[in-house]
Amino acid sequence: MNEPKKISAGTSVSWSFGHELADGQWQFNYALRGQGAIDIDTTAADGLVTVSKLADVTAAWIPGLYDWRLYASNGADRQLIASGQMEIEADFASLTAGHDPRSHAKRMLDAINTVLEGRILSDHESYTIDDRRLDRIPILELHKLRRVYIQKVRSEKGKGFRLKRVLTRLPA
Repeated sequence: MNEPKKISAGTSVSWSFGHELADGQWQFNYALRGQGAIDIDTTAADGLVTVSKLADVTAAWIPGLYDWRLYASNGADRQLIASGQMEIEADFASLTAGHDPRSHAKRMLDAINTVLEGRILSDHESYTIDDRRLDRIPILELHKLRRVYIQKVRSEKGKGFRLKRVLTRLPA
């Protein structure tokens, strides 16, 4: 199977694969479940299963992460052939001017940096006004979170390698 890991809504998509049940008598279909419910019919003949959807069909697909199942059916007989996950991205051309292209990790890192910057100017970790108490995340905890998100951002950019210590004993 060679299902795509990611599909952009609003664009045409197609893929195919060989399968022994694709003899013209079996019908193959995908069931995607996640942010929405998407059912994808295929054509199956001469050992080849083909999926082909035009942009006007995929434009209605709701972006998000989906689990998928591939079924083969022949009358009352239905078999699970494969399963996996697939992401459907929003139609880029339909995004509005307020689109934030940053990943979740980058947004979190920027937010932590903003909080740290503000915290330096006001060094209170907790205070009480009229019997109401406000506790903030300690600066050391923010720095720990910052390191975690720096690593995630580097990992997204392909720079996330880390040297790991490998310990071994040599025979005496």
